[in-house]
Amino acid sequence: MIEWRLECHEQLGSTSDLCRSKAIAGAAEGLAILAHMQSAGRGTRGRTWQSIRGNLSFSFLLRPREIAALIPVMPFLCSIALYDAVHSLAPTKPISIKWPNDLLLDNRKMAGILIESSMDRASGWIVVGIGANLVAAPQIAGREVSSLAEAVANVPSATEFAQCILARFSDILMRWERDDVDIVLGAWQERAHAIGTRLAVQRDDSYITGFFKGLDKSGHLLLQTESGENLSFSTGDVLLTG
Repeated sequence: MIEWRLECHEQLGSTSDLCRSKAIAGAAEGLAILAHMQSAGRGTRGRTWQSIRGNLSFSFLLRPREIAALIPVMPFLCSIALYDAVHSLAPTKPISIKWPNDLLLDNRKMAGILIESSMDRASGWIVVGIGANLVAAPQIAGREVSSLAEAVANVPSATEFAQCILARFSDILMRWERDDVDIVLGAWQERAHAIGTRLAVQRDDSYITGFFKGLDKSGHLLLQTESGENLSFSTGDVLLTG
């Protein structure tokens, strides 16, 4: 069981930047860093993550012995933990995961995850950054977003929600260590957009449309195109189109 140590800061540039710096300096596994405000939050594919007081911005550090085996499954472990934390507060609301690790509330993004790592054999590390709209959703051009406040009357503090995610992550990590990746991928799929959901998946500079057909053994997204061709994606932006 990981012994978590949560540091809370009034304001930071980026929780992941500080967590990564401390990882490089030798910080032990279990460090978690939360900021009530961020001035330089980062999302996937170089996007910025807008900070609103009361929302969640935090990162945590892992130093797994089997880092090469863990890195490919981390998006699924983290998104399951995030889903379960939200579901515990809003069990009747339409919550789902969009491949690989965005959390949707009513088909609108409520939270995202950024995972960074170093494979150095002597001192490898994984830093997970999680941003969640708890009290309010920022306005983002071209993106539909939501907040937990739309689903529950009593929104937890960022600190309380971070602690809930860490506890849920510990649970699913132990399950992966005890069982295998197939169990994790099955648990992820139970929480994800349904088989047959219409998607558009980015490949190079364009999007390919089709229907979600599940995951392969490596966690790659399977898409069946309008013409019936079956494609596999290991990366790429995903849009729900229907």
